[in-house]
Amino acid sequence: MDAPASRHHTLPCAHCGRAAAELALLPAGTVTAGAASTRDRLERTDFLGTLTRFGSPAELALLFDAICRGDYEAARGIDQDFVAFHCRACNTDYCEACWRLSPPVFDEGFYDYTLGTCPLGHEQVVDD
Repeated sequence: MDAPASRHHTLPCAHCGRAAAELALLPAGTVTAGAASTRDRLERTDFLGTLTRFGSPAELALLFDAICRGDYEAARGIDQDFVAFHCRACNTDYCEACWRLSPPVFDEGFYDYTLGTCPLGHEQVVDD
């Protein structure tokens, strides 16, 4: 059986139209940055840098598909950080530039989390 093909999805910002987040489901062997990965992964870019999750193809596809169909509750159940661009209060996607980000919060000298406020004024943790 052949490896699954790469899949990509872009979620637009409801406020400005830029990409709120871009998702790439990349099977092992996919070449990026000139090198082939040895592990299956899901990458989220365009929101607070690049976030990568490794796992089984089935698990990664569940998360990718949940986000693509707008099932953010299911996606949060798998990986809350992957959907941090989505405001829970107004059920809307926003890009990093449209969120007002607070300075990072530290606990005993270690990074703890970052809060963001969406364009409609709702505050939530956007990085944990």
